[in-house]
Amino acid sequence: MSEIFILGTGLLAEEFFSLATHAGIGVVAFVENLDVKKLGTTLCGRPVIWVADLPSQSPCICAISSTKRRTYIEQVTGKAVFVGFVHPTSVILPPNWLGEGTIISTGVLVASNARIGSHVFVNRGARIGHHTSIGNFVTVQPAANIAGKVEVGESSYIGMGAVIVERLRIGKGATVAAGAVVTRDVPDHALVAGNPAVVKKVNIDIR
Repeated sequence: MSEIFILGTGLLAEEFFSLATHAGIGVVAFVENLDVKKLGTTLCGRPVIWVADLPSQSPCICAISSTKRRTYIEQVTGKAVFVGFVHPTSVILPPNWLGEGTIISTGVLVASNARIGSHVFVNRGARIGHHTSIGNFVTVQPAANIAGKVEVGESSYIGMGAVIVERLRIGKGATVAAGAVVTRDVPDHALVAGNPAVVKKVNIDIR
């Protein structure tokens, strides 16, 4: 992988540009799918193109931290080729498994025998323990610390600095608030916060 397209034109897209170029990967263009006014402009010195003009079989990463990035990814499925990215300052201990389109930012540590699904975003300085499973479309924000043998359900959101102790299950579509200390299982589509974390809301929308 020598060149990529970045899906998205927000602040995170600029961050992903820096991650890629620091790792020696060229960025061809940014791809917009909502605001036509951005067409013909540039971002970080690269052109902004419309999603319909994305060349077939283009290598792409999706720069949307919300787990609603699924919508954009599904829009270009079959046209884009989603590539994984691990920044060279991160450590991924073998054996492990990373799905397509997963982005590992700077200073991340993933212990052995972890399984990280597709289109996951692990932000800077996060820690993921051994034998932990991270579902598709999960977001793990900076400095979150997920212990060993944890199951994190699809489309969940782990906030900045959250701590999840070992052998727990974080439900599908759940949100763990920034700084929360999770000591028991989290139900599907629930928001937990505090130390120890307790359920604050149920039946929440995916972030």
